[in-house]
Amino acid sequence: MIEAIKKVFVTDVTVIGSGLAGLSTIYFLDRVAGNRIKVAIVSKSPLGYGTSTYYSAGVFRCPTNGYSVKDYVRDTITAGRYINKRALVELMALRAAACVKSLEELGLRFESGRGRLKVVSSDSLFAGKELVLALRSYILSRPSTVLLESTHMLDIVKNSNGSFSTVCITSDGSYVIVNSKVVVLATGGAANVYIRSDNPTQLTCDGHGVCLRLGLPLIDMEFIQFFPLGIAEPGKYSFMIPFTKGRLVNRFGEDIIVKYGLESLGKAIVFNRDKLSRYIMLEVLKGGDIDGALHLYPEQPQFEEDIDALTLYASELRKRLNLKTPIRVLPTAHFSMGGVETESNLKTVIDGLYVVGELVGGIHGANRLGGNALTACVVTAEKVAENILTYTSSRFREGVEEHVEEEVKHALGKYRLRNGEYTPSEVRTEIRNIMWLKAGVIRNEESLKQGFEELLSIHENLGKVRISNHEEVIKYSEMLNTLLTALAVTYSALLRKESRGAHFRLDYPEESSNWVKNIRITYEDDKFRYEIS
Repeated sequence: MIEAIKKVFVTDVTVIGSGLAGLSTIYFLDRVAGNRIKVAIVSKSPLGYGTSTYYSAGVFRCPTNGYSVKDYVRDTITAGRYINKRALVELMALRAAACVKSLEELGLRFESGRGRLKVVSSDSLFAGKELVLALRSYILSRPSTVLLESTHMLDIVKNSNGSFSTVCITSDGSYVIVNSKVVVLATGGAANVYIRSDNPTQLTCDGHGVCLRLGLPLIDMEFIQFFPLGIAEPGKYSFMIPFTKGRLVNRFGEDIIVKYGLESLGKAIVFNRDKLSRYIMLEVLKGGDIDGALHLYPEQPQFEEDIDALTLYASELRKRLNLKTPIRVLPTAHFSMGGVETESNLKTVIDGLYVVGELVGGIHGANRLGGNALTACVVTAEKVAENILTYTSSRFREGVEEHVEEEVKHALGKYRLRNGEYTPSEVRTEIRNIMWLKAGVIRNEESLKQGFEELLSIHENLGKVRISNHEEVIKYSEMLNTLLTALAVTYSALLRKESRGAHFRLDYPEESSNWVKNIRITYEDDKFRYEIS
């Protein structure tokens, strides 16, 4: 296997992931270090494409235009149901506006409102692509960049001298190694652990999985944000479709908004998304579904002044996807609050290894406040860039060599070709189905235990999964990362015996003052361990 290594690159920093968090890290690194740091960027897609940022609305929540730092901290912690890491929230509050505005140097423009900055775009659906394209252009023009597109990260190895080897495979099956002083993981969130998710398909929990294997603690993994109105039409992607006016109907013709005492569809999807998601799934569980979904009958506002941004977005999406009335809908997994636990300055327990964006745990607590996803990307990127400069200039001054250590050869050995009863793709699909059915929107002791045991059985039988070619090497890695993340989510949800934020249990339906605490999950010697504090 070692003969298959095509190339060993040597850089100062390796960034894994090319969404807003990863690209911004390089941008901010240049701002503090002046273009003198050699960076490798590993991207599963062409640079910047296939990322959550590209498909976002381009909105940043910031203390601006009468919305104070105090307002920001209060609202973020209230949304997080008081288990956020306050120091991280305050870091966001103090840096958010300046971080976003600094992107104007790339030619971006922002519309300003109370508590928000929105990137100006001609695309009414995916304004976030302006962020990606501007940063992509910047990265492609900078010197000292090793660009590894269509390349999948398999493992990260800490070398004997404190440097890192990032073990990768390209789309043509070539193995490449990147040796660097620093690694930054910007791989996105874990919502794709579910079979229904609006996240890009290339987000396969890779950062969560590799961090678990490295022994890093994950925090708040039980908290997954679901959007209630996700497209459930056969053959269509499960995008959220946020119509604010209309009727949401079960098989008996009952309007769900009226049945459960919600004020309106619009207020439900803005202020009560979690409740509406639960009510929809309760209808499915009780047999009120129509072939596994509910029917949405959108209504256009009577007056032009009543047309809001969400309705415009939903209408345009409906048009592009050619959706007929009624639209089949079910909740879709949208965002994961859980991630790697860091110190207040965003350092992890492994020197030189950093996480940015949605992979950072503790910022959002039990639920994310709207607009904070992109804000977290740029703020964590800026702070980590500062940390990298300090680390490489004062704490790690040694050179990095092309030498490949034995641990790298051992990591490659895990992906040797072999026969097996199951394909990695079908096992990953099974994992995501288990998560949807047993640890999804509505949870209880019985379903969580069943799901955890089924996932453990898969874990114990990994040797039966085949790897027959280089494509299945990638699929196996994605399956393994999804499995470890699924186990962490399910284990955490089983431990938290209450309902809080995005986590809802039928057997513990109320929030408890005894659970204003975080669950920490680690993985060592093929076993999961937890700590509650």
